Amino acid sequence: FNPQVGSLRQRYNDSIQERNDLCMVGEYTEQDNEPIKKVCQFKRSMLRQCSGLRDSSFGFAEGKPCIIIKMNRVIGLKPQGDPYINCTAKGDSPLRMQYYPSEARLDKMFFPYYGNKAHADYVQPLVAVQLLLSREDLNVEQTVECKLEGTNLRNDDDRDKFMGRVVFRVKVSE
Repeated sequence: FNPQVGSLRQRYNDSIQERNDLCMVGEYTEQDNEPIKKVCQFKRSMLRQCSGLRDSSFGFAEGKPCIIIKMNRVIGLKPQGDPYINCTAKGDSPLRMQYYPSEARLDKMFFPYYGNKAHADYVQPLVAVQLLLSREDLNVEQTVECKLEGTNLRNDDDRDKFMGRVVFRVKVSE
């Protein structure tokens, strides 16, 4: 998580993102024949409580940690459907979670990606999931699995447990 914080604080800052283009929501930003690829805005402030702007601890200090999730960059990828992140707790008790942006979408406007040389200032869309832990959840290791849903991209290959999904553990002490 920590390496992400430095990247979040710089490349995703609203002031830097305002230099980028406002793209059409829900539509691919296809630029195959453009020599200089435009970059769609993804402002850090869209992550609201999980942006680190008002709370530099990203919720950890108050026991409601924010985890920032992004897809790996895949050159030329154009996911079908309406991709979004869905997280579930892997345990006996369900965890309450809040997503930012609230619908946890990875908008099509951020696809396709054209590679580092052609698309130098590109930033991936992010989704933050905030774990709204109760007192009963404290001092217990929580295992959470987040999957990419709503698309033709695979997330259920048991031979590649990380394809289209990520699993992480969090333990918040009192």
